[in-house]
Amino acid sequence: MLSFEQLQQLLSRVTGPSAGGSFYRRLYGIVPGEGARAVQTLAEWRALPTVTKDDLIASPLQDRSFLPLGELDHLRTSSGTSGKPPLFSPRTHVRRMDYRLQYHDFTGAFMTYTVPMMPHWHERFMREHGIAPRVIVYDPRSPDSSARLARIAGVEGISLFVYHVQSAGEALKREGIAERIRYFEITGEICTQALYEYMRETFPNATIIQSYNSSEVEDAHMGMPCKVMDGTEPLAVYHGKETHYLELVDPETGEAIEPKAGAEGDLLVTAYPGEPASLPLLRFRIGDTVRVVEEHCPHGTWSFTVLGRTDMDFLKVAGGVLRAEEIARVLRLFPDRVTDRFSLRCSEVQVPGRGPLLSPTLEVELRGTPDLEQLAKDVSAQLRINPVMTWQQGVEQGRYLPLVCAPLADAGGKKHRRIIPS
Repeated sequence: MLSFEQLQQLLSRVTGPSAGGSFYRRLYGIVPGEGARAVQTLAEWRALPTVTKDDLIASPLQDRSFLPLGELDHLRTSSGTSGKPPLFSPRTHVRRMDYRLQYHDFTGAFMTYTVPMMPHWHERFMREHGIAPRVIVYDPRSPDSSARLARIAGVEGISLFVYHVQSAGEALKREGIAERIRYFEITGEICTQALYEYMRETFPNATIIQSYNSSEVEDAHMGMPCKVMDGTEPLAVYHGKETHYLELVDPETGEAIEPKAGAEGDLLVTAYPGEPASLPLLRFRIGDTVRVVEEHCPHGTWSFTVLGRTDMDFLKVAGGVLRAEEIARVLRLFPDRVTDRFSLRCSEVQVPGRGPLLSPTLEVELRGTPDLEQLAKDVSAQLRINPVMTWQQGVEQGRYLPLVCAPLADAGGKKHRRIIPS
């Protein structure tokens, strides 16, 4: 990761009078004529304001671009999953994707998802390493046509969003080429154990990895895969990129959390891919809660796994928190009845004499035709909202209404939300 000296230089670079974009000078309250901001200690660095997506949305594009607009490679827009207005981010080309070469040689044709700039990123990566670029696009609206093209082109490697894997996998099986795939990289959201098992069965000869990306980060990747996915939990583990600096903070207080094994916190990303840089990000609050896996991983820094979206995968309830990763853990206790893919819908119901109580409906991906009432009881008995209380105990104490289980509807190849409050 970036050294403290590099952080000091970067801060000077983006806050100087001739920095280009004025975003950080405005954020830090630097008045006209004042020089660049400087920090002398890590404590001073940690005292700098964090950057949020709302800060970026509220700032005009020309203030956020540290290059003339005519020198930008492209603009990238956010997915809109959070319900906020779209964010158009200035971009140059993606760099430092060399981690992939330890998993695959990329000499065969490659298939990637349909987001417009992605095929160009892969083509450039291959050219930079002396490989003739043969890249085709997966169209989620036409999986069979995409699979036929993959067969004709001789595709051996694939990069797709998590929520496109099964439709692509079924189409590739119908074309009889799933066993030909030697490299499969997924991104976009947390991979469930059930999806990993599907990939392992469908693509038996593929090395499977997950990349950790963000549309707000210029060079996309916020962490490098620490290992291939092998079915052990946590499935995906990452370490910091050499052009990044990662921090953990308490999601409520913003106080720094030291990255010790087992520590959890909101991830801050400082990302500077080198020049040209359209928007170096300093202390960007990406919106993910992560857990430290190793304080010193084999790559020389701390490693982490992503637990979920801070504002979407954690729901405060009386006496504790409903956590998406805890629900997934409990569902994996019943593999003969359900997968670990779910949506939890919560609403408040007025109960005479007791006031509003939380009423949860857990929509689950079924295996077979289990008794949903019994499943709800079994899940409630295991689902912890704090270290010493389960959901069922909370029901018995009159804190909540009983959990209800229902079949999960098909997401239709779109991003999947795991906790949906009313």
